[in-house]
Amino acid sequence: MKINKSEDCIYHTRTSAKTIKVTEKYVLNLKLKIEHLESRLAATNNDLSNGNSLVNGEENNSQPASRNSDITGNYRLGNSACNKFLLQLKDSLVNSCQLSEDLHEPEIKTISLESSPNVNMIRSIFQENCPPPSEAKRWISAACNVIGADYMYIEPDYETKILDSLIWDKNSVNVNFVKYTTEITRFFTYLALGCLFNEERSPENIRSKFPGLQYFETALTLQSELLKIYDMVATTSLVQSFLYVAYYALSLDKSDFAYLSIGSAIRMIFTLGLHKKTTSFTENRVFWLCFVYDRLVSVRFGLPLMINEMDIDVPLVTESEGPNKQILFGAYHFNSQVGLAKIITQIVRKIYTRNSFSFVQNCYMVLKQLKHWLDTLPDSLKVDYGDFSTKQLRSTINLHINYNYTIIITTRPVFLYVFNKLVESGKKAEEIFPEKLLNTITILLESSVQAAEIQSLILTRIYYDGRMVSASFLDCHYIFNATIILIFAAFCQSIPNHTISFGCDINILFERVQMNLTVLQQISQFNIAACNFNKQLTEIIELISLPDVQATLKGSFVKSSSSKEPDQQYLETPITSTFDMDVIRNLDLSRILNDIGNSDNANEDLPFDDEDFIRYGLFF
Repeated sequence: MKINKSEDCIYHTRTSAKTIKVTEKYVLNLKLKIEHLESRLAATNNDLSNGNSLVNGEENNSQPASRNSDITGNYRLGNSACNKFLLQLKDSLVNSCQLSEDLHEPEIKTISLESSPNVNMIRSIFQENCPPPSEAKRWISAACNVIGADYMYIEPDYETKILDSLIWDKNSVNVNFVKYTTEITRFFTYLALGCLFNEERSPENIRSKFPGLQYFETALTLQSELLKIYDMVATTSLVQSFLYVAYYALSLDKSDFAYLSIGSAIRMIFTLGLHKKTTSFTENRVFWLCFVYDRLVSVRFGLPLMINEMDIDVPLVTESEGPNKQILFGAYHFNSQVGLAKIITQIVRKIYTRNSFSFVQNCYMVLKQLKHWLDTLPDSLKVDYGDFSTKQLRSTINLHINYNYTIIITTRPVFLYVFNKLVESGKKAEEIFPEKLLNTITILLESSVQAAEIQSLILTRIYYDGRMVSASFLDCHYIFNATIILIFAAFCQSIPNHTISFGCDINILFERVQMNLTVLQQISQFNIAACNFNKQLTEIIELISLPDVQATLKGSFVKSSSSKEPDQQYLETPITSTFDMDVIRNLDLSRILNDIGNSDNANEDLPFDDEDFIRYGLFF
C-alpha cells in the first residue's frame, strides 16, 4: 500500500499471526543487557575522544589537546565537515610518519565588519534602565523562586562574581566588553521575569500595566546589538538570554516569537559544541535548558522538535560539590523536568507522528515510561494528593502539573477518534467496537478525564491560595488544556450514542469547567494569554450548544436558561476558595497498564489500531 503497487505484492503462503508470551523479568534482563552494552560503547567512545570530564568525574585540563581534536576556536566540527576530514587526514599522516609535534593549526583569517555594537549606546541603555541594586536583587530572587528549578539557572556565585564585580562596576565595560554586554543582556531578562513573577509593581510599569515589559524590550535591544558580532560573543550567558526572552514572550502570547528565540539559542549551543562536549556544570545545565525549552514549545504548539536526541553526546549531570543542599535540591527538580522532556520526545514520535506501531502499543509504552518516572521520583519531590498543600515548593507542584499534562496529551487522541466514528456511523459505541477494544478505549478516556480533573483542582486551588503566577503563560495553558478535555467529555456524555463512561458525572464536569473559566476570566485583565484561552473555550461551548449541533447529534448539552451573554453564563457564578480535595486521587497508571496489557489485541480485529485510527483520529 505504501508504494501504491499492492497488486505486485504476491504472498505464496498465508501464515496466521502468532504471539509469544514472555515474562516481564525476561524483558527486564534484555534491557539490562542493552544498557550494559551501551555503557561499554559509551566508555569506548569517551576513551577514543580523550574523555569528557563530566563523564569521567575528573578534570583533564592538564593534558594537551589531541591532534585529531575537532575543536576550531569555539566551534565544534561534526564528522561530515570537510575541515574535520582534513584534520583527520593530517593527523593520520603525522601519526604514521612519526612527525614532530611542533606542527600547529593554521590561523583562520576573517574580515571585520563595519557594523559593530555601539559601546556608548549600550552603556547608555544600561544606565537608563537599570534599577537600584536592592530592587534588582529582589526581582531576580522572585524569578529564581518561581522557575529557578525548572526553566532558569543562576550560578551560586552570580551575585558576587556577576552583579557586584561586573554589572555595577563602572570600569568593567572597559576590561571585558564581550563578557560585560552578554551578562547585562542576561541580567535584564532576569529582571523581566522577576517583575512577571513578583506581585509588587516596579516604577518602570508606569507606561505599561504588563510587568517587566521595559526590561524585556531592553534585552531585545541589547541582543540586536550583540548579533552584529555574534561570532565573537556566543556564550552560555547569551544563550540563556534568548531562552528567558522566549519564556517572557509566551506570557505575551507570542508563541512564534518564542519558538524563534529558542531556535536561536539552540543554534548557539550547536555552534559552541555543547551538544557534544561540556566542560563545566554551567555549560551542561544550559544545554539541557535548551532541550527542555525545545520540548516545552514544540509539543504545546505542534511545531517540529529542534534537538534530536541522537545528536546528544553529553550526559545530564548534577552539581554535587559543596555543602549547598539547596543547589542540589534544585538540580533534582531540573533533572526530573528533563526526564519528562525526554518522554515528550516519545509522545511526539509515537503519538503524533505516523509510525508502524498501533496507537494502543505506543500509548502503552509512553504511559509505562510515565509510571517509571513517577515511581523513581525522590521522596522529596512526590506529592500526596490526599494531603495536598499549596505551601509546598512551587517547583514540586510544577512537576506534577506537567506530569498530568503529559498523560492528557498522550491519551486524548482517543476522544477525537471515538467521536468521529460515532458521528459518522450513527451507532452506539458497543455496536461499533469489540468488547475488549471498548474496554481499552474506556480506560484511556477515563485516564484523560481524571488527569484533567486533577489539573483543574490543583491549579484553581493554587490560584485562590495566591500561589499562581497570574501573568505567566504556563499556568493558563495548563488550565486551557484541562478544560478542553472536560468540555469535550461533558459534550460526549450528552450524546446518546456515545454510551462510554468517563468515570465522572456530567454535572461535576460542568462544575470543573465553570471553575476553570472563572479563574481564566479573573486573571484575563493582566494576562493576554488567559484572555485568549478564555475566548477560545467560550467559543467552543457556544458552538456545541447551537441548536443545529444538538439536533443533529440528538444531544442534551444545555447551558443555562439565563439570557446572559454566552461568555458570561459560565463565568459569573462566584466560586469560593474552599475545595474538596478529597476528590483528587493519584492517577493509577498501574491499573491502566495492566488493563491495556491484558487485552489480547493481537487476536482480535481492532479498527482502532491501524488505518481506521489514522482516518478518524489525528490525521484525518
